[in-house]
Amino acid sequence: MKHLFLLTVLFYHYTVSAQTIIQRDIEIEKMVKEVSADSLKSYIKSMVSFGTRNTLSTQSNPKRGIGAARNWVLGKFNEFAKQSNGRLSAFIDTTTLQPDKRRIDTITLLGNVVATLKGTDPNDNRIFIISGHLDNMRSSPTERIGDAPGANDDASGCAAVIECARILSKHSFPATIIFVTVSGEEQGLLGSAFMSEKAKKENWNIVAVLNNDIMGSNNSNETNIINKRQN
Repeated sequence: MKHLFLLTVLFYHYTVSAQTIIQRDIEIEKMVKEVSADSLKSYIKSMVSFGTRNTLSTQSNPKRGIGAARNWVLGKFNEFAKQSNGRLSAFIDTTTLQPDKRRIDTITLLGNVVATLKGTDPNDNRIFIISGHLDNMRSSPTERIGDAPGANDDASGCAAVIECARILSKHSFPATIIFVTVSGEEQGLLGSAFMSEKAKKENWNIVAVLNNDIMGSNNSNETNIINKRQN
């Protein structure tokens, strides 16, 4: 009985000692609570409404194609800039693509929608990037006419980027955060390559990249674990 009591005391001491005390950051907790399912849903529905967001699709139609989708994202970023005390600025970063006889069949203006939340510490040159790809495709990367909703691939990821911009632009951080919806992903990661080449040329101090692709899936392609309660 004495040995049993001693074993119980030791087990209790070990359990108490092994407990991990989590110190939650109050500001982070507040930001997490600001995430809105309704906002995410509305962003995805808006992106789907453009019919197709193929990189080669029309850029002159105000209601359809990649051009309209880019302008819509830019409008959301500019809307959030109004609450950032002048720290958030956005633009469409463009480059011209030449036909490659594979996934690009005509001269095309590629555009990444970029919003930069400037850090508050002038001595902190770190950059954190939150990204998703705005473009989508049907069975062929050059099929730019037919509907391609792309709600999951990758309007869901872009919705995450946009929602992060909405929430984080109301807060201050010492380092800079860049929110970007890239184009040309389905043509071979061209928008990302364009941005990475620019970052290398300008010597950006990139600390981390959080890329969001197919956020709406609950099936892990690496583990084949299906979790209907968590994406």
